[in-house]
Amino acid sequence: MNIRMAESCVPTSRCGAYYTLWLNGSHPEIEDGVVTRQVCGNAGSDCCLFGSTSIKVKTCPGNYSVYKFIRPNYCNMAYCTDVNTITPNPQFNTSTTKRFRNNPTHRNLSSSATTPTNPNFDPCTKYSVVYDDWRIPGITFNYYGAHDDTVVEWKGWYRLYIEGKSAQIAETVWCERYRTCGGYTAVWLGGSHPRLEDGIVTREIYRSARYYNDYYDTQCSFTRSGSVHVKACPEDYYVYTLVKPDVSSPMPTYCAVVLNILTHDPCHNYLSLDQPWRANNETGLGICDRDFSWNGWYRLFYYGMNIRMPESYVDVNRCGSYYGLWLNGPHPETEDGVVTRQVCGNGGRNSCYFRSTPIRVKACPGSYYVYEFVSPHWCQMAYCTEMSALYFTVCVADPCYNYVSLDQPWRANNETGLEISDTDFSWNGWYRLFYYGMNIRMSESCVSTYRCGTYNTVWLNGSHPQIEDGVVTRQVCGNDGRDCCNIRLNPIRVKACPGSYYVYELVSTFFYNTAYCTDADTVTPTAAPTTTATDAGLRITRTTTPMAYSFDPCHTYTFLDDEWRNVSYRYWYWNPNKRGHDDTTVEWNGWYRLFFQGADAQIFEGCVSYMQCGGYTSLWLDGSHPQIEDGIVTRDVYASRIDDYYGYQCSNYRKSNPIQVKACPGDYYVYKLVKPDVSLPMPTYCTVKSPKLSYDPCYYYDVLDDPQRATNQTINWNYYWGWSWCDTNMKWSGWYRLLYEGNNILMPESCVSEGMCGTDVPLWLNGSHPRLEDGIVTRRVCGSWSGDCCYFRSFPIRVKACPGNYYVYEFVSPNYCSSAYCADVNTITPVNDPEIPVTTDSMTTTSTVTVDPCAEQSCTEDEWCGVRDGVYGCFCNQSDPRPKDKSYDSRETCESSSGTMSLSRCQLFEAGFPTNVLHLSDPSCNGTLQNGRLVFHFDNDEHICGTNLTANGTHFIYENSIQGVADSAGGAINRKKELELRFSCVYKLRQTLTMDMEFSPLQRGTEDIEVDQRIFMEVAVQGVDGRQIATVIDSCWVTPVNDQNYAVRWDLIINRCPNPGDNTVKVLQNGVSTAAHFFFKMLAFNGNYSKVFLHCGIHLCLLQNSNCAAGLNKDLKDRLATCDHQNTLEDLYKLAIKLDIKVRIRECIALPAANTPPILFLSSLRPQS
Repeated sequence: MNIRMAESCVPTSRCGAYYTLWLNGSHPEIEDGVVTRQVCGNAGSDCCLFGSTSIKVKTCPGNYSVYKFIRPNYCNMAYCTDVNTITPNPQFNTSTTKRFRNNPTHRNLSSSATTPTNPNFDPCTKYSVVYDDWRIPGITFNYYGAHDDTVVEWKGWYRLYIEGKSAQIAETVWCERYRTCGGYTAVWLGGSHPRLEDGIVTREIYRSARYYNDYYDTQCSFTRSGSVHVKACPEDYYVYTLVKPDVSSPMPTYCAVVLNILTHDPCHNYLSLDQPWRANNETGLGICDRDFSWNGWYRLFYYGMNIRMPESYVDVNRCGSYYGLWLNGPHPETEDGVVTRQVCGNGGRNSCYFRSTPIRVKACPGSYYVYEFVSPHWCQMAYCTEMSALYFTVCVADPCYNYVSLDQPWRANNETGLEISDTDFSWNGWYRLFYYGMNIRMSESCVSTYRCGTYNTVWLNGSHPQIEDGVVTRQVCGNDGRDCCNIRLNPIRVKACPGSYYVYELVSTFFYNTAYCTDADTVTPTAAPTTTATDAGLRITRTTTPMAYSFDPCHTYTFLDDEWRNVSYRYWYWNPNKRGHDDTTVEWNGWYRLFFQGADAQIFEGCVSYMQCGGYTSLWLDGSHPQIEDGIVTRDVYASRIDDYYGYQCSNYRKSNPIQVKACPGDYYVYKLVKPDVSLPMPTYCTVKSPKLSYDPCYYYDVLDDPQRATNQTINWNYYWGWSWCDTNMKWSGWYRLLYEGNNILMPESCVSEGMCGTDVPLWLNGSHPRLEDGIVTRRVCGSWSGDCCYFRSFPIRVKACPGNYYVYEFVSPNYCSSAYCADVNTITPVNDPEIPVTTDSMTTTSTVTVDPCAEQSCTEDEWCGVRDGVYGCFCNQSDPRPKDKSYDSRETCESSSGTMSLSRCQLFEAGFPTNVLHLSDPSCNGTLQNGRLVFHFDNDEHICGTNLTANGTHFIYENSIQGVADSAGGAINRKKELELRFSCVYKLRQTLTMDMEFSPLQRGTEDIEVDQRIFMEVAVQGVDGRQIATVIDSCWVTPVNDQNYAVRWDLIINRCPNPGDNTVKVLQNGVSTAAHFFFKMLAFNGNYSKVFLHCGIHLCLLQNSNCAAGLNKDLKDRLATCDHQNTLEDLYKLAIKLDIKVRIRECIALPAANTPPILFLSSLRPQS
């Protein structure tokens, strides 16, 4: 029904908000056309206290009004409608589609169509993509803005993605509170997702409800909201017919979670969790499972015996916590595979009052279970174990030979405190302690506070065991100054090992500012530590890279993309994944290329304060990076040092071990990283994004005209920041030009007295300004304080000299308040640049564009014709969004060994780049115009276009870039602007593949094969360049059910070689081409099984490395050249195994001999970019 805005004051706390917005004036008549009306906001004391907002209104035929709403100036405000104006609306179904800014990102893979209940097409291949990261349950209502799925015109089938990964609608077990998933009302699926064999099913959807009289209104009270169709698709994803949610729900949004697809069997890849205090007969200890860094699958033990989670409620104040978490559902059977179970917490008055995040569970051969634990929603909660389910098991792993080396001398009881907390470590497994390479063990007696790198010192309350004692459990105590054992922590397990050393199963200490202590009096010499353990904790990255320089490290390196290494991440950030790191625990080996959030990064060149970059001691490069012509150079690495109260500002620093660096074509660097000096507490290499610009900052900047920054300004009252100006509160982004009341001004190059520039700590440039020919340079920034001109060393900034006698600066947030960048009043000069943008405030600019009638141009309906710099071209419509990152609406398409990238012509033109100046890395490869877009293409045949092919351990990458230089000036001057947009096609190297059909042994027929009959297999990859890439089979196995991780299995190929226990298997060709061949004899499983399913794990290998081949049979090669076409194609097609791409039937099929079974194709999935 129609309704219109209220024309009179509306009481506060109405209309879904507190401050109510109403129309201060009557609605217009039809003949009035579009009018402007003031909007008032009632604050309680004044109906129009907020009255600065105006909107446009028009009354339309049909007795309804339309409004051009704008964003209110304040939060907790909403436009109100008047229920007394409701009228029927006979034309409710409008044919006009209106897209709002909070619509989901739709990428149509096929033409849109109304989906019937029984569609005449397969929705698994015909759907639209919804790619909205804000749909994650953890995204709160106002974090990414306010979204509303009732304004979306849902039509057809949809597939969900989150952060580039397949996603699914959250199920009932993910019951979510309100104000999450990017909206106000969370919407989820009422029931489990279907299986492949279920086809299309109908599922109800539910919505969260908030009850204001309930203190715990964040719990999962919910009501029904409608229903949707769901279908499970091959390749482990789902499609949905999403519908408009119930409009009575405030701003409802569908919640989505990432699909966790297992690549391994958790029954053989888990962490042991032997924590007896979790038993449901143990009392509460105030432990909080939110403090754990949960990561992966866990098997539960009780003093070495198997135990499982309870399936019924647990009394409060048990399991080492107050609210005990229990499994709301039975444990699965072995044949069920991985299942999802809801987790409940007893709140005292309701056994499932708290509904935490669901977990996945699997039953394993050997009568035990593994659980994929995650962090609970609330503190004072812990996962419980059931004492009645206790039974004995045998531990097979000997920790004396499976541990992580921990050489952290700061843990010694003679070292001072440094505020380090072992709660920040991701403890995972067993550890052997060292002191500068020598054996050391934990203290067995009380350690004074403010030792061992922390304040609360943790020591072993009991003696170390003897070798014959095996694994023992010992209590650990924490000294807080009042009592040596006032902090009682979780017990740990200890074992004495041959060679006079000990290993410890260390766990989180739970309390802040606590750390395990070692006893300096127990140091004994030892040989160099070795261990066969993989990374069992501390987030260790281990790689192997050739040590000799018989290769170019620009092409042979390991990717290192650790987001926490960025200088913006501090040690005390709440996110546990961005702190507690230590690069002395990493086995560095070879060369590394750095990334940050997928973009190229480099080691920071300036001083970084301590407790940043994810660790405690920050490591940075002393000196600038080399040029390409310098080759491999050696650079010193410095570490932040803490000597006094202000020591973290880099007034003191120490040397670590030097590293080698090389600049590479393509504007990136590679580093031969080494283990830092172990005397440094938790050191980590610091990174920043590489300073690559696709534009000239002399023409793309914001104006900063703030007189209070002048060097003659003392501290004055500031409305925004208080008594002194603080640049850490500014949202710095990009480049800035300094002005003083409309005139040019520069940063000072010499010391500025404390208390000037409107702040406490004035920031000045420690170095001279560059010349025009210098381009972009990096300069250090100093802050004056306490009589020292450079007492504070802030982050370096980049500077560039520009034509017109001015400079631009890339300001960043200083690392402390109250400090501000200064402007030197002695450098004021008039502005002689007529193109300076008009300043609207201190942090924003606008530019004016003259529009004249234009000649004939082939502009699309989304563009309009105009002139810029004397050149006619196509501008973008005003409604067309302009990305702020200067990406020009870039779109990438990757197919096989080719790639296409297109840019918006109108956005390029508006930025001053004509289409004829742009090209790929090869200047001869220009773009073509197609429907308003400039399209560039490369392939591996006739259009290589400077494409670079690289590989790492997980992907291979085709890289290229769109480049160009535009000059809008002429004559004796130039105003050149450069553009460089890098793009790449990234393909997965490894994949586990499964046939979508089964063999029936002992039977006859096309697909039924007799036991002991030889079967020839071909694992072929289609869609990649066979001249550069080979297929390598790593493993193949068969199971009696269609589950890669099923406990009952028989291995055919192990580590690229035939199973030594099965002499019927032979690898004929592996790692030679895009096809690999092997054969085996048909088998059957004992027991009640009638089927056989084949699975293979493969990876792709670059042939240029010459190490792909694992074997080739000459007889098969000969037959490839002389194979028989007769009666093979049809049979082969029937037996083709279909995965992500269509199976290609080649004209010549290799048969091992006449009248033998045809080769089966196990086609790999198409690489995804």
